[in-house]
Amino acid sequence: MIYPALQKSNIAQWVDFSPEKIVVSGFDSDFVTCRYTEKSCNNRKGDILYIDVAKENSRRTEYIDESRRLTDEKYLINAEKCDDGMHITLTVSCRKGLFRAMNRIMQMKRNGRFFIGSAEDYPLFAERGYIEGFYGSPWSFESRREMLKMMSFYGMNTHYYAPKDDPYHRDKWDELYPERELSELAELLGICNENFVDFYFCIAPGLSMKYSSETDFAKLTCKAEQLYSIGVRNFGLLLDDIPDNLYFDEDKTAFDGEAVNAHIAVSNKFHAFLKSLSNVCRLTVCPLQYHGRGDEYYISKLGKGLDSSIKIFWTGKNICSQELTVREAVVFENATNHMPLYWDNFPVNDAEMQNEMHLGYLNGREPDLYRYSHGIISNTMEYCLSSKIPLLTVCDYLWNPVAYDGFSSWHKACKIVFEDDYYKVMPFFDNLLISCLKVENSPMLNEALNDSQQKFFGGDIDGAKAVMADYIGRLSACVEYLETVENPVIAELGPWIEKQKIAYEMLVSATALLDDNSEEKKVQVRSLLKDYLDHPKTLCDFSLQAFAERMLTL
Repeated sequence: MIYPALQKSNIAQWVDFSPEKIVVSGFDSDFVTCRYTEKSCNNRKGDILYIDVAKENSRRTEYIDESRRLTDEKYLINAEKCDDGMHITLTVSCRKGLFRAMNRIMQMKRNGRFFIGSAEDYPLFAERGYIEGFYGSPWSFESRREMLKMMSFYGMNTHYYAPKDDPYHRDKWDELYPERELSELAELLGICNENFVDFYFCIAPGLSMKYSSETDFAKLTCKAEQLYSIGVRNFGLLLDDIPDNLYFDEDKTAFDGEAVNAHIAVSNKFHAFLKSLSNVCRLTVCPLQYHGRGDEYYISKLGKGLDSSIKIFWTGKNICSQELTVREAVVFENATNHMPLYWDNFPVNDAEMQNEMHLGYLNGREPDLYRYSHGIISNTMEYCLSSKIPLLTVCDYLWNPVAYDGFSSWHKACKIVFEDDYYKVMPFFDNLLISCLKVENSPMLNEALNDSQQKFFGGDIDGAKAVMADYIGRLSACVEYLETVENPVIAELGPWIEKQKIAYEMLVSATALLDDNSEEKKVQVRSLLKDYLDHPKTLCDFSLQAFAERMLTL
């Protein structure tokens, strides 16, 4: 399984192939040998995978026609069988392109299936990443490390560090990191560099900063210098989720009473400071107004006032936008003189969404959006392990949005996370597709209920029972798996699993009313329905409740 989808390919066939040895030659072969081959396999006998790497700096390896931009992530693959295994020729412009190509080869190696033929591959979105920008407990260092490696392997290239509840990011923005926390950030940056991910450290001073104060600005630059000292070169200045109005008299005087003037001034000044440290430093600003039409007064003035090289975060029409469209992106660019960099609030589930678990797939983002934006940075859930599934679908969309199919991508993402056991969890995950996106929740359940209902009202009682028995059987196996498996992702989903058990028992009891609709059986269904509705977590489409209530009328 190749994931995300290749851009262009001419594949003659797929063959089962599990190499026992990898032999690498050509450009940067030491990098490939050290990173992707096992020293212990050199003396093994069996099929050999020969990889020959050619370095080429030309249009075909460095330019993407669709997006009309240069890239260092493009690669060409040509694969053919040979007497003792398989020979693959990679053509790349640099190590980053080689990294992307080798990740594809490692996918095929894991699956034990390689293609014979050729492929030309590259990402359509320039910036593809995620932001730890939720309200809630920050991820552990180990979780961050594993997430970085997985997202990079499947095509992401950007990570924004901005956990709201890291005190040194927001509440204590003006204080330096203690040595232990700084050391962890340095290690995290090292992992990003190893995996060709651009690391952005975000700072959110807006709750207490006096924009006209040189002392406060010095605290901001001092914090930046501390991060710069460990290698950070990319920064985010977050001015979101703060009061609309200036609250220091000195700021009101200095900036004519308008927050936008203060934000333009401090952003440009901070950007100039970063450029004085190194010209490679980059800055992204999250504005006070970060959603809407895109041509309102604040965002228009901010955009036209900011240095052209500062990127601007934008969430779309809404905080959690059901759609991100080309038309809206054009309005934003025309009003601000900046293409948007989308802060996409999917799959985040904080604040009023805390009872939802967003395990679904990215949807509602137009295929051509890569032409009109810098990229998309997805805001994650507090639940790091569970975030992997929706984020993998984001990887798929960002690499090749033209070929993206959300539902199919979601199934592949579940298979990546759960491997051969993925089908066991699908009836449960089917009930966790709820989010701000236009995605139908519980399609498997709804199909069973609709089919059963049609048969029932058509007089085919036995057919209705058979449909429900089939679905209940699959759900029963799923619940048993959830109760017995030792899997950290499943452990994270504990509260929703509790409600799924209640839903399962209610479905069984309600279906049983087709055979015995005595008052005693109805009392049992009513009790389970009450327990289901009283449980705070969000699960299943409304159709489950409607089914139970309908059965109670028999």
